[in-house]
Amino acid sequence: MSSLILLSRTFKLSNSIPLKTLLTTSTTTTTFGGVAYRSYHSQDHININTIDNSKIDDQILTTAIKYIPEYGFQSKCITEAIKQLKYPDSMNSLFTTKPGNNSLELQLMIHWLKLQRYNLEKYIQTNPFSNTQSYEEKLIELINVRLSYNEPILHQLKTNGISQLILPYNLSQGLNELYQLSDDLAYYSGDKSHDFNWYSKRLGIASIYVSSELFMLNDTTKDFKLTKSFVKKRIYDLQKLGNGYNNIEQWIGFNTISLINLIKSQLTRG
Repeated sequence: MSSLILLSRTFKLSNSIPLKTLLTTSTTTTTFGGVAYRSYHSQDHININTIDNSKIDDQILTTAIKYIPEYGFQSKCITEAIKQLKYPDSMNSLFTTKPGNNSLELQLMIHWLKLQRYNLEKYIQTNPFSNTQSYEEKLIELINVRLSYNEPILHQLKTNGISQLILPYNLSQGLNELYQLSDDLAYYSGDKSHDFNWYSKRLGIASIYVSSELFMLNDTTKDFKLTKSFVKKRIYDLQKLGNGYNNIEQWIGFNTISLINLIKSQLTRG
């Protein structure tokens, strides 16, 4: 339940990097296995996750994603992917002997999250914003697009997906992905912050995304109408609150309390 507090610590770790360097934008594109993945935002962007489909383990995990609708975030997805790719059963050892001792289920979940960030980048490339869209409008659109990627496996996320990320020993990897996603969303929306607003915006976006994702799990309205309204309200609330809170600690406190309460209520409802 302390995920947002830990996320704030992740942001603060960036204090070891000079602010000028931290905010230097880079648009280097690297191609792996015919798929382009871009590094951006900073020359020293921390913990950038990539998918390299020239590696056997990433090939297997990418194939395993196809089995999530049927099996959920379970190791059976990886077993089935190994069979489909006609690798020997012993290939399971690629995942069980990795440094960090992460479960197969967590590795599958993290890979799925990385893939959705890549899909969001593809969306940006094929659906450019209009010149009239505000920062908030862009952010609302992108959060809703990212949430739409959850729709085919919403039940699986609710039953055994998100629960993987809130386990104490899995928090750091889940938070790293949340950090990367909030940075992506701010960057793509046109954030040009050059002070501590850089931190507060990403912390606020992280809070909004997680709370919206949890809200969506119990939204039964057509096309997730209530979730979209929730996202819109939270984004404009963030804009208003941002004008009144100048201290990053106040931002952390506000967002942490609201997010913890929402997580508790959603998990209680099941």
